[in-house]
Amino acid sequence: MVARAETGLKRLACFALAMTASLAPAPAQLRLTLEQAGQRKPPEFTAVYSGKTATVRGVVAARAFHFPDHTILGLQDGNAGIALETMGKDPDLERYQPGDLIEVTGAVSAPAGMVVIFPSQIQTLDRRAAPSADEVALDELIGFRYLGRLVRTEGRINEIGETTAGTFLQVGSRKGNYRFFLPHGPGLPNANLPGFNIGDKVAATGVANQYCTTPPYDRWFELLVADPSQIVRTERTWLVSPMAVAGGLLAILVIGFLLWLREGRLEGQRARLRKTYQLGERILGAPTSETILAEISQTLPEILGITRVSLYIYNRGTKTLNAVVPAGHPAVSISLSSPPGGPQAGAVACFHYRTLLVIPDINRSPFPIAAGPGQSPPKSLLFVPMLAQGEMVGVLELDQDDRARDFTTDEQTLAQHLGNQIGVAIRLLDQRSVQEQLFRTEKLAAVGRLISGVVNELRTPLSSIEELAGRAGSNSHDLEISLIGAEARKASAIVSRLVSFAAAGQGDAQPICITTLLRNLIEFRERDWKASGIRVGDLTSAEPLFVLGSRGQLEQAFLTLFVHAEQSLAESAEKAILIRTSILAKRVLVEISFSAPPDVRAPQETAMVLGVTRSVIAGHGGEVRLVERDNAQPRFEVELPLSQPERTTLAGAAPSASADNHRGLTALVIDPEDTVQRQLVALLSGRGYRVVPVGNADLGLELAHRMRFDVAFCSVHAPGLNWVELSERLQSRVSAFVLLADRHDTELSNDFESDGRFVMAKPVLDGELDRVLRGADAPVTVKDVG
Repeated sequence: MVARAETGLKRLACFALAMTASLAPAPAQLRLTLEQAGQRKPPEFTAVYSGKTATVRGVVAARAFHFPDHTILGLQDGNAGIALETMGKDPDLERYQPGDLIEVTGAVSAPAGMVVIFPSQIQTLDRRAAPSADEVALDELIGFRYLGRLVRTEGRINEIGETTAGTFLQVGSRKGNYRFFLPHGPGLPNANLPGFNIGDKVAATGVANQYCTTPPYDRWFELLVADPSQIVRTERTWLVSPMAVAGGLLAILVIGFLLWLREGRLEGQRARLRKTYQLGERILGAPTSETILAEISQTLPEILGITRVSLYIYNRGTKTLNAVVPAGHPAVSISLSSPPGGPQAGAVACFHYRTLLVIPDINRSPFPIAAGPGQSPPKSLLFVPMLAQGEMVGVLELDQDDRARDFTTDEQTLAQHLGNQIGVAIRLLDQRSVQEQLFRTEKLAAVGRLISGVVNELRTPLSSIEELAGRAGSNSHDLEISLIGAEARKASAIVSRLVSFAAAGQGDAQPICITTLLRNLIEFRERDWKASGIRVGDLTSAEPLFVLGSRGQLEQAFLTLFVHAEQSLAESAEKAILIRTSILAKRVLVEISFSAPPDVRAPQETAMVLGVTRSVIAGHGGEVRLVERDNAQPRFEVELPLSQPERTTLAGAAPSASADNHRGLTALVIDPEDTVQRQLVALLSGRGYRVVPVGNADLGLELAHRMRFDVAFCSVHAPGLNWVELSERLQSRVSAFVLLADRHDTELSNDFESDGRFVMAKPVLDGELDRVLRGADAPVTVKDVG
């Protein structure tokens, strides 16, 4: 509604015109009923007798209502009602009480939609009982019928507010909104309406009124209420109904119960995970496969709710699955080509298909299950392939004997995780066995070289003794001289047998690529270095460097040096190992630097390590030494003679071709467009690179953690991880990161390009690619395994 203060001038003008009309001489007095005086004419519903002077008679409906600029007194009869209006606070209207029968002469007007009479003369005719309020539905009050009459109605509050003329409660009906209005006189504050809330249902008693300032005048009806006591709450609306509160409490209880169940389930899962992690640690630290079987047989029934565990390990030599059995039990071997029936057939099928095999009910199993002697057949079976670096190591069999059951997805995932851990543990046991064999071989070789040295020292004096005893015996037939000669010959025979034994243990020397050998050892120790937080810098030459000797002995020698360097870094704050290869005067130089401070080095252990490795390296015609300088990292230096045939071949190669310069390097291409992938694969392959193309950044990052790449190409539109974060993660894993943009962007190049970072526009040009590859030929590739 328009603020009531805005109608003050209009109301004053209407009052002036009415007074002028009432003072003008009339040909005859116009007497009207209240119903006639309130008549309106469409379409704007203005008062029919507006501007005319008329005389009406009626009963005062309620005490006068005082507004800041005018006063209203309701007048009604049996059929209709009207209002008397004066300007300001009129004390004349104040003296009329409800029930007074009065006759009023004045000008008819409608300053704010409501038909009113501006009285010029009022005469009291009689005194009657105060009229009672008519009970009227809210929808009926939205109209002209009850204007000016005392009524009582009710409705539900949808708004509480105030204007410059008073305070109101707005209620709603099917026809629209309706206001219960409490006006205030001039200079008085608005009446307070405490305790009412939106949504409450209230009943009010007052005089029906209209306040509509713009045509058509058929809107904005209201009920004038004298004081707040005439507004009564009949129904309280709760902010939250009792039913809603009860429902909410019930919902809270249900949610709390569900959360309690969920927490119990999660706690059970956490306990199972803790036991699984502990089992995994025990598996990886087990010394034998029998110990692994004992550990999982003790713990897995509690974790997965199974009855029995069987473990089968693949034997590459015999192409069979060998069951791991406790000590004293007969060995069991399963042929992969013609397996027997029962669970063993399921194990063979799992091995061939390299996937989980679940049999919830053996009665519906494709394999005929037969129980062993003194045993009942299992009810359910789960076969788990044991994988290590993608290779099948064996099969884990889980049996449920007392009931048929289906293994859940979580249980299958957990079983697969444990199966892979068992596979890794078995592979580590194999590697440990190989290392022990290598170590024994090295010791035998050292013993052989020691024997050779002793033999070389003894052979000459024994030969001299034998020769001198022979000469002396020929000149004299002294028995003692003959005995000396005989003992000398006997000693020479023993020395010859020792020489024969030592030579048999050496074997024929073979060309060994020292670069490949070192890289294999780095990959072998990478897991332990990563667990210890050690960073390794691989500066081995991309050019293959060959030496003649025993691969096993050289591997054991370099492994010993690596392990000693690793152990020296245990108390170091900065943990780093750097391996470098180079050629110096037809000899291969291998440098192993490590950042151990001087106060944590053990001279006795270092001397022992050098003593063990020196015999092996010396047996290959080389030498090993420890170089320590002030303010520099200590390093082992190993020199070995370069194999001449391989050196000649390498020297004779023409290094002019770009493909030869990049031979053996690997590139990663990350681009969702096949055309770009094919172009880069063709260009890089022609330059001697091995190329691995992928379509998204996430897969590229995963490959970079598993493989070694020299350079990575990535599109700015590669899906998955954004190229900014990808370049940061790959910075320590590749020598160069090349960003593929849609066009040449100088600003991007200036911001991104730096050491090892480049920007190229698509499509890629040969000259631009050569520029980037020349810049990408960084000699250092540091892999952070910490």
